[in-house]
Amino acid sequence: MEKIFRGFIPPVITSDNYVLGQKKLPEIVLQKNGNWIDFLPPGERQAYGFETYGCWIYNTLQIIEALDRRVFLEQTDYSERGVYIGLNAAPPGGNPHVSAEWIRNNGLFPESLLPFGENIKTLEEYRSPNPLLQELIAEGLKWLTTKSYGHEWVFNAGSVKEKHERLKHALRLSPLGVSVVAWKENNGIYVKDQGEPDNHWTNLVAYDGIYPVILDSYPPFIKRLSPDYDFGFAKRFSLEKVSVDIPKEKQEKQLLITNLKNLLCKTVCAGSY
Repeated sequence: MEKIFRGFIPPVITSDNYVLGQKKLPEIVLQKNGNWIDFLPPGERQAYGFETYGCWIYNTLQIIEALDRRVFLEQTDYSERGVYIGLNAAPPGGNPHVSAEWIRNNGLFPESLLPFGENIKTLEEYRSPNPLLQELIAEGLKWLTTKSYGHEWVFNAGSVKEKHERLKHALRLSPLGVSVVAWKENNGIYVKDQGEPDNHWTNLVAYDGIYPVILDSYPPFIKRLSPDYDFGFAKRFSLEKVSVDIPKEKQEKQLLITNLKNLLCKTVCAGSY
C-alpha cells in the first residue's frame, strides 16, 4: 500500500534526544487535570487550496501558543511560514523534532509579519521570501531573549496502555505533539488500524473521559479519538521566562550562525524535507 503523507515523516529517536523522565527539562505541573481546552488558540489550517504538508510545524506552534496563554497570559499567534521557510521545508513534510530544534535555536515571530491565508495561492508563494529577511530573523532572535523553550519525547516504546499512562502524566506539563493517521472516522470518533503507519502530527490537549481530545490543523479542529488509539510518537514542551538578558554580542553571533545555516541549507538541502 502506498504511504500517503500529511506532513509527518517519522523521526529516529537518538541517544542525544531528551526523553521525559530523564530530568533534563524542568517538570513544572501547569494543569493538574491535564486539560488544556481553556488555553487553546483558534485552530489554524495548514492548507488553503494547496497542501503545505506543514503539520510538523503548525501543530508545534499551536502548543507554544497555548503555553503562552497559560504561562505568560499572552494571546500570541506565530508565523508558521517563518519556520517553514527558515527550514527550507517542502513536500512531503518533515520531522517534528527538526522543527522543534529550529525554534529552539532561531525563535519565533508574529503571524502578522508573514501571514498565511486564502490570498496565498501557490506553494512557491508560500515559501517566499527565501531566505528569510534579516528583520524577520532578528524578530525571532528577540523572542529567544525573553523565553526559555525546550522539548522532549514522552516515550520511545511501550504498549498502548503504557503510552496512554505516560501521555496523561505529560499532559500535566504541556499540551503534547502526537503522531496519528489523518484521518479515519467511525461514528464521530477517529480511529487507527492496528499497525497502520502515522502520517500526521497534531496536538493532544485533554482526555474527555476515556477519549483523547485533539486540536488539529484540519477542520474540524477539535476531534475525539478512540480510547485504544496507538500514538506512534509524542513530544512535550516547556516554556519559561528568561531570567537574565542575553548579551548583544551573543545575539549578533547567533544571527551570523543562522544566516550561514540558511545559506547552506538553501544551497545543499533544498527539498530535503
